[in-house]
Amino acid sequence: MVNIGLCENEFCKNPTSKDTITIIDSDSYGSIGGHKHSLDQDRPQNSMNAKTKNHAPTDARTARFPVRKFLTLCVALAVVIYATAFAFTDMRFKEQLAQIIAIERIQLRQLGSYVASDVSTSLVQLQALAVEAVVTRAMDSPYLRDLQALQSELITMARRNPVYQQLRWIDEDGSERVRVTRDGHSVTAADTGQLQDKSSRYYFKVTRSLSIGELYISHLDLSGDDDSVDMPAGPTLRVATPLQDSYGRRRGILILNVAMRHMTDALRSANEISQVTEYSLINQKGYWLTAPPQGSQTVSRPGLDAGFPEQHPAVWERMSASYSGDAELDDGFWIWDKLETDAAVRSAFPADSDSDAETSNINSSAFSPMLVAHQPPDALVKLRHDILVMVMLGASLFMGVYVWGLLFLLVGQLREKRADLDVAYATARAEQMERLNELEKRFHLLVEASGVGMVVVNSEGTILLSNSTAESMLGYAKDGLKGLSVDSLLPPEQRAQHAGIRAEYLRNPEVRKMGAGRKLEALTANGRRIPVEVGLNPYLDHGKQVVLASIIDLSS
Repeated sequence: MVNIGLCENEFCKNPTSKDTITIIDSDSYGSIGGHKHSLDQDRPQNSMNAKTKNHAPTDARTARFPVRKFLTLCVALAVVIYATAFAFTDMRFKEQLAQIIAIERIQLRQLGSYVASDVSTSLVQLQALAVEAVVTRAMDSPYLRDLQALQSELITMARRNPVYQQLRWIDEDGSERVRVTRDGHSVTAADTGQLQDKSSRYYFKVTRSLSIGELYISHLDLSGDDDSVDMPAGPTLRVATPLQDSYGRRRGILILNVAMRHMTDALRSANEISQVTEYSLINQKGYWLTAPPQGSQTVSRPGLDAGFPEQHPAVWERMSASYSGDAELDDGFWIWDKLETDAAVRSAFPADSDSDAETSNINSSAFSPMLVAHQPPDALVKLRHDILVMVMLGASLFMGVYVWGLLFLLVGQLREKRADLDVAYATARAEQMERLNELEKRFHLLVEASGVGMVVVNSEGTILLSNSTAESMLGYAKDGLKGLSVDSLLPPEQRAQHAGIRAEYLRNPEVRKMGAGRKLEALTANGRRIPVEVGLNPYLDHGKQVVLASIIDLSS
């Protein structure tokens, strides 16, 4: 091993050799901080006197330092290293962006599950209500008591299901015959004089044209009529089905207005937790259904407020062409997912039923809201800056090390200031580790801020890190999962098998869902089993393979 040290002010403090550097073999002295031997101590006194008398420019252990060659090589090397560093920065930025996309996509799908849940529940309840005896009697009978019985049934249904904003029977002419409305915690039925003509409304026209037994899912819009918006505004979905009496005569439609409060609350919570990403919901026409990022209004009121296409035309053009995607534009980084009814329909009509027949009776062509995640431009600038600082620090460190090696090859005996070089090197390493630790803390904050349960597991199956969402989901206190085996979160009958599955995955790690085609369950701290969806994202942590697992509670 050869250690290189630099003299202060001039090379080797040798007045007879101005441009000289001395190389010192580490065998001539101890470890860093140890006793340092001097070559001068080993040099015969008479030799020193002789050299001084004769004014020899160098002795046997010194050589003229090639300054120009050294500088040329350093400049050429610096160009290569820093050009490579900039290219690596761009590559690393794209990798980080890909990780952000993966995490945000999980978040969007989690938010979309709230819509699927409300849609599926509404479809099932609407289908069941349409064939109830109280509805059929109201269709057959002109008597007020039967109409009041239907009204009472709808009131009871609204009280049991807070998501229903309105429940109505609209007759074949488009006139409301029964209307039940929720206002906060109050559920009331409209008097005869308050009933309205809905013959011109799009949902009535479409549903009326359907066959008996078909179900209609409207697009998401704001509650209200025509161009007016009820305040406070909120996204509303309508599910409807045509009705007939016992004689087979068409008797209008049965329609439920579903307030997407779960979605609204989830978006609000996600925006409060996230320090960077802004989440919002827009409908197929581009109107804001929840508060737009950094916007002043709450929603877009048709004809009054600018919608998404007017505010962000470039990304809207891409959204219109693709159901799901991402784009880095001048106004920031965008990720979007168009909500489809497939998941909702599958949930409402499971595969063990006659699903093909059931789903064919659902008209959902109008239902296409868009969930949008947006990171402002300054967030991307900061991300790129942080990566650049880290890469340049590494490049500078590499450049320094290479120059030291070059000095070793080009110069003669340098030994006076090894301690100074060791201190400088240690300082650079400490700064690098401090920066790496800061980036690791930011990674931990990102995991903690996610609305999805996340755990980091090493190759032995030990949980290294978990966020509060995962701890709460599984019934553990803060840091209660740390140090546990991930196998302990599985039902007992699956643990032995899981160890082999985990080992097989680590031989060829990749980003994928866990347990495709299988029902996955997690075991909570109190022994309760919950259905879950698990996503696996492998990465290297300090050169060691670890896995970031996202956990979604499917029972929520």
